[in-house]
Amino acid sequence: MKALHVMLLASVLAHAGDYDFDLSAIEVKPYTLSGYLKGENKLQGLNEDSPLFHTKNKDSMKTYASEGNLKFAYFQDAIKIDSEFMVNYNDIDNTYTDKYNITQLFVQYKFDQNNLVEVGKKAPKWGKGYFVNPIAFFDRKKDPNDPEASREGFVMANYRYNKSYDGDVKNFSLDVLFMKNDNHINSDFAKDEANNVGVKAYFLYLDTDIDFIYQYRDSDNDKIGFDFSKNLQTNLEVHGEFAKTIGEDDYVYLVGLKYLTEFDLTITSEYLYQKNQTAKTEPFYDHQYFMNKFSQKEPWDFLYSALYYKNIYNIEDKSMQNSFGATYSFKNNMLLDISYNINDGRIGSEYGSKLVQDTLWSKLYWYF
Repeated sequence: MKALHVMLLASVLAHAGDYDFDLSAIEVKPYTLSGYLKGENKLQGLNEDSPLFHTKNKDSMKTYASEGNLKFAYFQDAIKIDSEFMVNYNDIDNTYTDKYNITQLFVQYKFDQNNLVEVGKKAPKWGKGYFVNPIAFFDRKKDPNDPEASREGFVMANYRYNKSYDGDVKNFSLDVLFMKNDNHINSDFAKDEANNVGVKAYFLYLDTDIDFIYQYRDSDNDKIGFDFSKNLQTNLEVHGEFAKTIGEDDYVYLVGLKYLTEFDLTITSEYLYQKNQTAKTEPFYDHQYFMNKFSQKEPWDFLYSALYYKNIYNIEDKSMQNSFGATYSFKNNMLLDISYNINDGRIGSEYGSKLVQDTLWSKLYWYF
């Protein structure tokens, strides 16, 4: 019997290497690192009816651009350092520009599981809308042509309290942030120097995400806001936002939905209304817009591909922008995105007055 035990032990030792665990391979690293490199090309046809056509006075122009994005986060006990860096190089119609930007860089300290503070440059990303966020009082506006692109933050300090409960309210969190803007810090936030305070109260009530928002600004009227998001079904979500300037006849709201069909078609639709127009240099400056995006995953069972269509319609002047595109994901973390974009509308309308009539846009990403 002893000999049998010895033989069994020898057999286990002989095959132990087949089942060894490399603890270093599953050890949680104290940092994360990710990003991408992007190259893009635009061939743009120009609009002879645009009031800006005289600045070019030709049929078309070309744009070449490259972009690098790096995200790095470091964790140590109660401290987290989060950062994002962006490098851009552009050749727009033989005009060369470059930009090196710290998109985000802030420190987070957790006192306990309920309380934390964040100090530094950050984009809060308030709001539930896909194309536009009326209540994002402390964020830069989204690019309508690329709503999911990273946006540069502002320097601020933020305190957050978070608590989970049993009952109709499952979770509550409170954010209080302070941000100053003047000629030295956050100079592009607003024209007037001011101290800004923001408060956001979040509730998860009956499986509905709800935010109440307040902005205090000592050089201007205060603002209030509200948003919600609710999954009516596992494949259907509805959301909305409302913002108002106190003491002024000025308000804006957005309602939208996101729906996933059984055949993997994602539909995102939103309606935006604002009482007063904003500056025509800003996106969505008019009173009413209807925006849609349709994205079909792996059409005709063509693996790693997708087709999409996007439409932004100005209800007031009946002009619009249409985008037709396709993507393909390669196995080496590369993604190719090719789209055709066209602006359409009568002379003098928003999209009928754009300098660029149509664009053939090619983008190649490498993610790491």
